[in-house]
Amino acid sequence: MSHSSSAREVIGPDDVTFTHVWLLAGFLVFGIVAVVYNAWVIRKAEERSWKQGCVLAGCATIYLSLTLYGFVWALVHAIDNS
Repeated sequence: MSHSSSAREVIGPDDVTFTHVWLLAGFLVFGIVAVVYNAWVIRKAEERSWKQGCVLAGCATIYLSLTLYGFVWALVHAIDNS
């Protein structure tokens, strides 16, 4: 039985290069800039909302923690593979 041509291989720890690390670093920087900008917008708003602050904090925590975890994971494996 042959595989379909549209199937993709999964990238494993042995395939990680510094290109992947730079890609994740870009996502990390994007997340930090987005959080700072949105915090600035909320702070400058005439009508501040406690709910907006909590949503921003929750989304920032989830996005940045997952991206940072991926960055550290990729960095460790890229160093091992070099």
